[in-house]
Amino acid sequence: MIKHTLFLKWWLIFTATIVGMILLAVDGGWTVLWNEDTTKLSFVLLAIFMGMSIWCGMKTWRLSRFLDEGREEKHVVEKIEHLVEVGWFTSDLCLSIGMMGTVIGFVMMLSGLAQVDVSDINTVQGLIKNLGAGMSTALYSTLTGLICSSLLKVQYFNLNQAIDQVRK
Repeated sequence: MIKHTLFLKWWLIFTATIVGMILLAVDGGWTVLWNEDTTKLSFVLLAIFMGMSIWCGMKTWRLSRFLDEGREEKHVVEKIEHLVEVGWFTSDLCLSIGMMGTVIGFVMMLSGLAQVDVSDINTVQGLIKNLGAGMSTALYSTLTGLICSSLLKVQYFNLNQAIDQVRK
């Protein structure tokens, strides 16, 4: 019998995420993200994601160890179950931060409309530059928030399923 199957599921998800991040780095994606997201909220989201993923891994390891040893200490399971709520909250927080980046990007995008003099080519060029910067900020922060939230939800769903299994 394979030991720590619960933890191995988490490890598979986490490792696939790290491989994806490495492939993104090789392709120059991190540089594009840094240059295009003027708020840098994407990197705040990534830091939250990494911290909560590792935290989920620690909780998954702890529960996996107890399950494999055959111990059913209800207080440990209840404590982990209570702490899983923090993970679900954080996954929703990632969505919210991503949406804040969207709103900030749209505000950046539309902020130059009031000062546009269509007869002056320089102001029109400045407006187009603001539109591009605002739109890229909005889209990249939204995408990062959605990806981080989704990947956290997969990890915490895995942990929740194991807790539900213990409860039965």
